[in-house]
Amino acid sequence: MLDTKELILEKTLKLMIEKQNSLVSVREISDATGIATGGIYYYFSNKKQIYDEITERYAINYIKFNIDELAQIKGNAKEKIHDVMVEIFKQKQSGINIETIEDEIDYRIILIVLSPNIYSYENSMEFYRGVLKELKDFFAEIVEEGQKNREIRQDLSTEDIVESLIIMYTGIQYKWEEYLIDDMITSFEDNFDLEWEKIKFRE
Repeated sequence: MLDTKELILEKTLKLMIEKQNSLVSVREISDATGIATGGIYYYFSNKKQIYDEITERYAINYIKFNIDELAQIKGNAKEKIHDVMVEIFKQKQSGINIETIEDEIDYRIILIVLSPNIYSYENSMEFYRGVLKELKDFFAEIVEEGQKNREIRQDLSTEDIVESLIIMYTGIQYKWEEYLIDDMITSFEDNFDLEWEKIKFRE
């Protein structure tokens, strides 16, 4: 059961999706939620605050990685890299649950609708770089361990191998976001063996 504030956020997002536009009026939000405009302003000081919280919840939180959860994945270097990537793609493709939208929705639609808000988000480029660095650092630990265990080639630097993995990841995600592919995991599986051949240990 959603509380009133969450209901306002979800119904506003639903309106944005229906209109294919990130701009909606407080009157429209009031009509969609059945909450008087005064009630909406009880929870939010202005419309910008509603937009900011929607962007934070359904776009910014979507972009972040749950590193603690990914760190629970076990196995050798190949298994870790594979299973971590699969889990990331699975999370990105399913997105963040929205209770008031019963029908399954392609999360790419939400990202498109919210894209103007994402780009205007405070320090958005710095945020993107920070999130990507966190993922790079995480993969660096896996790669370094794999190099020590003679599972990953040692004649290439950790940084170069991680960069290759990140390029594969961002390339697949970009193709998915641009509707060039329907399923990220299938695309990843098609590319993983070739990627592993490039980085696996050589005597």
